[in-house]
Amino acid sequence: GLRLVNETPRTGIDGAKIAFIHPKSTKNVLIEFYEE
Repeated sequence: GLRLVNETPRTGIDGAKIAFIHPKSTKNVLIEFYEE
């Protein structure tokens, strides 16, 4: 499985939910998920 930076999604600046995959899970690439 993939490791997330935070346990649960957090609220971004515009109110959207965001989550990040930890770089250690993706060969040092930080990936952001953004839900509108």
